[in-house]
Amino acid sequence: MYVRTTRTERLLRLLRRVVFVLSRPNTYVFIALGLGLLLIVGTFLVWEFEAQLPAAKRGDFGTAWMYMLQSVFGVYLGYSPPDTLGGQFVALIVIIVAAALRALLVAAIVSGFVNRVLAHGTGRGRARMDNHIIICGWNSRVKQIIDVLQREAFGAGVPIVLLAQLEKNPYPDMKLTFISGNPTHADDLARAAVLTARGAIAVTDESDADPHMDSTYDARAVLTVLALKDANPNLHVVAQLLDPANRHHFERARANEIIASAEMSEGLLARSALNVGIANAFSLLLRLDTPQEVYIIDAPPALEGKTFQAALVHEQIRSGNILLGVIESGKTFLCPPAEYRVHGNSRLIVLGNVRPRLDH
Repeated sequence: MYVRTTRTERLLRLLRRVVFVLSRPNTYVFIALGLGLLLIVGTFLVWEFEAQLPAAKRGDFGTAWMYMLQSVFGVYLGYSPPDTLGGQFVALIVIIVAAALRALLVAAIVSGFVNRVLAHGTGRGRARMDNHIIICGWNSRVKQIIDVLQREAFGAGVPIVLLAQLEKNPYPDMKLTFISGNPTHADDLARAAVLTARGAIAVTDESDADPHMDSTYDARAVLTVLALKDANPNLHVVAQLLDPANRHHFERARANEIIASAEMSEGLLARSALNVGIANAFSLLLRLDTPQEVYIIDAPPALEGKTFQAALVHEQIRSGNILLGVIESGKTFLCPPAEYRVHGNSRLIVLGNVRPRLDH
C-alpha cells in the first residue's frame, strides 16, 4: 500500500540524511582535500597569468601563494589581488568555491555534534569507556539494579552501559550509557565496549513487551551469556534465570554466577516458617535503604596461614566486620571449621556497614 508523506516529513527526512552524511569522518577529509587542491591549483594559475606582466610589475610565486592562502581560508594577510584579467577571474572563482567549502566544513562540525546528541538519546552510538558494567536486556526491575550499582557502598561512579532492544533510553535522567542493540550480536556488544568491561549482567529480557514462557526468557539469557563469553572469555558474567531447571544450561554457557529468584524466594519462605525473624534479616541485606552489606574481598597478607577462627577475630577487631566464610578455588564455604586455614589466594566473605579496607 502506498503511504503518502507530507512535504514537511520529506524535508525532515532530507535534513536527517544531510546531518548524517556531513557528520561522517570522510566528509572532513574530502573538504580538507578540496581546500588544499584549491590552494595549489589557484596559486599556479594566478602565477601563470601574472607571469605575462612586465618584469617590473610581475609578482613572484610566493606572492601568488600568500594571496591564494588568504583567499582560500578567508584570512586577510595584506596581499593585493592579481593585476591580470585571467588572474582576477581565477581569484574570484577560488574565493567563491573556498567560501562554500568553509561553510560545508562548519556544517559538518555542527552536524557531528548534532548526530552525537541524537545517537546518545536513541542508543545508536558507542560506549567509549572501560572498567564498566554492562546490563544486557531490560525489564521493570533493571532500575533497581542500577540503583544498587550506583550506591556508595558499591563504589559510586561505576560506569554503567545498558544494552537493550529498545528504541530510546528508558532512564534518561539516570547516569548511564544507553546502547540500542541486541545483546546476542557481536557488533552490538562491541558497541557496548565488552572487551574493556569489568562485568556483565544478563537479565530476564522483557524489552519486546510480549509475554513468554519462563523457558523462552531463560533461553534468551543463555544466548546472551554465550555471546558475552565468546566476545570476552575473561568477563565476569552474572545471569538471571526464572526456572531453576535451566541452571545447567547457564553453567554450560560458562556463566560465572547464576541468580534464580524463584529458588531464593521459595527457600526464604520455607525457612521463615521454621526460623522466626530470618525474613527480616535477609530483608536488611537485600533492601536498598539499609547500610548492611555482604562484601567479597581478597584475604589480607596478615591472615595468610591463619585459621578461620583467628581471621574472624582479626576482622572483628580491626574493622568491625563479621567474617562469614571464604571462597577457595571458585568454591564457597560458609562458616567453615574453626581450624580451616586461610591461604594467600583465598577471598573472604564479610558482613559490614562499609566496604572493608585492604590495607590491614
